[in-house]
Amino acid sequence: MRGLIKGLFVICSLIVITAALMKYNQPSIERPIVQKNPDTNYADEIGEKLQNTNFTQKIIVALRAAGYFPDSTIGYLIESPNNQVITIQLHNLDKLEKSTESEIQKIVNSIAENNDLQLFIVNLKLIDVH
Repeated sequence: MRGLIKGLFVICSLIVITAALMKYNQPSIERPIVQKNPDTNYADEIGEKLQNTNFTQKIIVALRAAGYFPDSTIGYLIESPNNQVITIQLHNLDKLEKSTESEIQKIVNSIAENNDLQLFIVNLKLIDVH
């Protein structure tokens, strides 16, 4: 009986050792690390470009010249060159018309193109001044 137990122990040990060797000797497959924010460098680059070109000020001046009353601050959400959102808050409007949204989008696009920037998705918000 002792011989049978020793034999089973040896066989089990060989199976465990073989399995361990097979696992550790397999070629490793490197998986690329998925970055949470792959375009962080782009966001930094675009932020610097917005400052260097005075983009925000140009937008505010152009909107005022077109008869709109933007707030003095503009918000940006930059995820990638294809997903750039600019938020503009407007005073003295009761409601946003499609024509207003279209005109402001054209103004922003024109200034972006003149400053070698990708186009923005314009998000307009009305501010109640009362």
